[in-house]
Amino acid sequence: MRSRMAVAVALALALACVLGAVQAAIGDGQPPPQAGADQQRPTFRSEVNFVRVDVYPYANGRPVPDLRLEDFEILEDGVAQKIATFEHIVVRGGTAPAERVDPRNVRESNQMAGDPRNRLFVLFLDTYHVTDPAGWHNIRSRTPGSTAGRMPPQQRMGPPTRIDQALSNLLQRTIGPDDLIAAMTPDMAARELTFVRRPEAIEEFLKTAWAQRFSADNLDPELESYFSCYPPDDPFHRFDGIAEEMLAREREGRTLRTLRDLVRRLGELREERKGVLLISEGWGLFGPNQTLARRLEDRPVPQRPGVYVGPGGKPATGTDPRNASGADWQKCEAARVRLANIDDAREFRDMLDEANRANASFYPVDPRGLAALDTPIEYNPINTPPPGDPAQVGRPTSVVVDQARLRERLETLQTAAVDTDGLTLANTNDLDASLKRVVDDLSEYYLLGYYSTHAAADGTYRRITVRVKRPGVDVRTRRGYRAATAAEVAARARASVLADPETLARDAALASLDRIRPDALPRFGAGFGWETAPDGASEPRPVLWIVGELDSAAARLPEWRTGEATITLKTAQGASLLSERASITSQARAFVRFLSHADLRAGEFLVRAQMQGEAGSLADVTEQLRITVPARAAGTDPPPGQPLTFRRGPYTGPAFQPTLDMRFRRAERIRVDVSVAGSDVSLSARLLDRKGQPLQVPVTAALREEAGRRFAAAEIALAPLALADYLIELSIHRGQRVDRVIVPIRIVP
Repeated sequence: MRSRMAVAVALALALACVLGAVQAAIGDGQPPPQAGADQQRPTFRSEVNFVRVDVYPYANGRPVPDLRLEDFEILEDGVAQKIATFEHIVVRGGTAPAERVDPRNVRESNQMAGDPRNRLFVLFLDTYHVTDPAGWHNIRSRTPGSTAGRMPPQQRMGPPTRIDQALSNLLQRTIGPDDLIAAMTPDMAARELTFVRRPEAIEEFLKTAWAQRFSADNLDPELESYFSCYPPDDPFHRFDGIAEEMLAREREGRTLRTLRDLVRRLGELREERKGVLLISEGWGLFGPNQTLARRLEDRPVPQRPGVYVGPGGKPATGTDPRNASGADWQKCEAARVRLANIDDAREFRDMLDEANRANASFYPVDPRGLAALDTPIEYNPINTPPPGDPAQVGRPTSVVVDQARLRERLETLQTAAVDTDGLTLANTNDLDASLKRVVDDLSEYYLLGYYSTHAAADGTYRRITVRVKRPGVDVRTRRGYRAATAAEVAARARASVLADPETLARDAALASLDRIRPDALPRFGAGFGWETAPDGASEPRPVLWIVGELDSAAARLPEWRTGEATITLKTAQGASLLSERASITSQARAFVRFLSHADLRAGEFLVRAQMQGEAGSLADVTEQLRITVPARAAGTDPPPGQPLTFRRGPYTGPAFQPTLDMRFRRAERIRVDVSVAGSDVSLSARLLDRKGQPLQVPVTAALREEAGRRFAAAEIALAPLALADYLIELSIHRGQRVDRVIVPIRIVP
């Protein structure tokens, strides 16, 4: 493994250090998770037949921002499906790396990667097929590698290359604060993939001499043995071109296999689209070559003991293990025959099929820009491959041959993009614009979900077709998915039984802190609660609440000095129930409204909030929230409502102000209100750390009445707390029944 992972060591270790750091993060602006209740941003079910589909509609090359649920139609294997969930997602632009917050460990990284609202990118640096004009060494000037394994990547001498600079700009300016990015090379295993938001380690790796095409330096022991068994400088020319071609074939095969493992891993992380930024000059797609597999009558003459340059450049005596005398001839011969019979064209097709099943799109970028030739003019191998070889190795015999090689390599990149619904970016000198197009391509989409009418757990492939009823709109989306098998369903069921519900509730609450969008203009959140019926009936009835909040930075913008909100409550079928208005100002930046109607009962409802800014400005934000009121048996106390959070501090004045931002400062106080109904209610509350351990911090718990609604409230002064994440646990006792509500908070500077 060590010999196969050498290039990855520096990158993987650096990323691990990034993930090990504890940093302040940003939360999500929606109601915090509550144990036992559905959340108002769509909570995606884990049922076997529930399918999520991300849809990218375009008209005249631009995203279509105003489609509604009724505009979409989904078919699975030609059978129409009922859309169960609908969300329009618009991803904001990039910020400085210092403003981004990383996951704290691999578990959190995977949780954040599974959230479809976070864009997921993998920067695949095809080190074997990228040329560094200032760093490559041809076969004639090669330096033998170390038998102990490859050396770590060396710092690159001289200025950064064009692709290094373009990638640095992408990481610093274009990647958004909610985006997750990981870097990978052909020497890495997919299980080592680590997603971060602050890609400093990736930028450090880009400063090394990572491009290795046309370089046979610093090889791992397996590849170095090819040059030992078949020395290219053999005076009898018995091994002309063998080691060079074996090296090229092995590198191409490793790259394609790594890409296939990568897309499989991405498919395990989540169903929604993943973008793979493929930095490569393309592949020749080697086929069988019986000339390479020809019988060799002679093996190299063993070297006599003497003085040689050993690992680290130190002199050593004896027989150089890198010479033919120290190589395993039989192992080399087996590798030569194996490599002579590979079919990389089939491997390439299989990899693209895996990418389609995993909903991973390739965005290939040729780091050379508009290349005229495939082979550097200075390239001067010691000899050429054996005649009859169709592969793209060795010095081309003419410009026409070299251009044909270039064309074939670029075609592989184009095929990778077209067949996986990515963008072809290989024919341009503007590398910055190419990389920005990748990010822009995934900036706005619709997230749909449906319960498949084909519920059998048979492991078959299901084809998905998405149509938009509006004329002139083209749709890009995943082509299909593989259904779970019966064994996979059973494994999921066992895992869900073994999972600790309290631990899952805490993890879900903490994960929500990483989804707040701090630069959102108006933020909206909604939930349900309970109130006493006007006629005084004993049975409480549902009431919905909505909170609108203006971020402090947005409140300083002229267009948001004042804002008027129109709030509309509808049934899940679209029938309007009521409409209300609310306002915000740069001083009173938040509001809460309770929506009460006689037709509110168990089931799903839609709340549409439209906020318009200062009169005469173009500021206008619309959001639609889906709320599920839980069912309950007649005569039983209803479950607690979803929590409302309030803050009080230097910026709010003496009164508590509703908030959706779970970031607090130590100069503030927090109050959590949970709607309760029923008799003989008692409360207890406590503050927990991230691991669920109680802290010795006073929490005041009390019942209070307001406008016919009763709330269980917990209040905390935050001054004693350090900068970290915490959980407020409010326990509501009614006889033998205990309902627990968990609210996550983050203390920031």
